[in-house]
Amino acid sequence: MMALAKYMPNEITHSGIMSLFILSFVLFIIAGIFSKILGLIGLNGQKLDELGFHGLIISVLSSFFSIIVGYYWMKTFHLTSVELSSIGILIIAVITTFVLTALTRMLEKL
Repeated sequence: MMALAKYMPNEITHSGIMSLFILSFVLFIIAGIFSKILGLIGLNGQKLDELGFHGLIISVLSSFFSIIVGYYWMKTFHLTSVELSSIGILIIAVITTFVLTALTRMLEKL
């Protein structure tokens, strides 16, 4: 997110580098919480692997939407000083989803 803030100054307005770092960290935590909620309703990692491609799509979409909802939730309760435009949050959500999916797949192989 810090690199994107440099190249997208119109989409990302922030008060400092630390605010971007904290937002990035919290978005990963929120996506992890939504993954645990999926596990509680019966869609754990093993079940998603059994579903194959559909399981991957469910996992990616749930991460994507959890990041968008998480940012707007944080913004509503004034927990972040980072202002993202609509395009900015979509770009951040897409990149974070890819990173989160890649990290999850790498950790499953270990």
